[in-house]
Amino acid sequence: MESACSAEGCPLPAEAGATLCILHAPREGKPRAPLLAAFAALDAAGVIRISGLQLRGACLDGVELELKNLRRSDLTGASIRDARLDQVGFDFSTLDDVNFEGSVLKRVNFRRCESLRRGLWHECLLVDVRLPTPDKLGLRCAYELRAPPEHAKADEVYRHFKELYKHQGDYNTSGVFYELEMDMQRRLAPLGERVWLTALWLLCGYGERPGRSVAAFLCIIIGFALAYTALELEGSSGAVHGDFLDALYFSVVTFTSLGYGDIRPIGLARLLAGVESLLGVFAISLFVFVFCRRMIR
Repeated sequence: MESACSAEGCPLPAEAGATLCILHAPREGKPRAPLLAAFAALDAAGVIRISGLQLRGACLDGVELELKNLRRSDLTGASIRDARLDQVGFDFSTLDDVNFEGSVLKRVNFRRCESLRRGLWHECLLVDVRLPTPDKLGLRCAYELRAPPEHAKADEVYRHFKELYKHQGDYNTSGVFYELEMDMQRRLAPLGERVWLTALWLLCGYGERPGRSVAAFLCIIIGFALAYTALELEGSSGAVHGDFLDALYFSVVTFTSLGYGDIRPIGLARLLAGVESLLGVFAISLFVFVFCRRMIR
């Protein structure tokens, strides 16, 4: 006669010669068929919340779970490929290195899990999924950490995470994953587009870092001011040459297109002034866009 599993709240029978069922037995790499049968038995018994499952390295490919909360469980390294999970929670559980590839996750709640790092999410459909805080999820996905890295798969994962955090109202974390998504696109882009995306990353962090735009302003203004000190400018009292403060003043009014006219460029300085003016128009417009983008979301 089969004895009942000694784990609290578990209706399954214990394994032969043991006191725990296959879901609670503390061993790794459990096979697929008996695990799926055990979950089907939980469904038949109407069990929704169950704690302490030991599924480290287990094969759960193709499993279908609905209205379940697998609490305080260890699913590290488990394979849950091509599965369907609907309204499933993982409160206080560990899900590091889990393979969810090809699965459909609908209204799955990971917010209270202990850890969800280095998961595999390629071609995974995520519908109303709740993700944990970034310190539990990690900012770099497994595809980027591989050697060689799989940038296309990482781009897909970062795009999903960006949208999910935006849906949760966590716009700061959504912005972080937007930067990571754009970084993957930069690595995948042809040379010309890569140069443009690199410039955007340096100037404004793809629109997420207005502070970089301010730093770019200062670098452009000071750089051109240093160039003007070596060239000739003409002020109201005559030629200006080698005076950094006058050159800095002229660089500021040129960059901002104020053009007071009290100092004029001479010779090659005229060409530099035109270039700086164009850069100023672009840089200020970019800053306004980035600043407004951050403020209105």
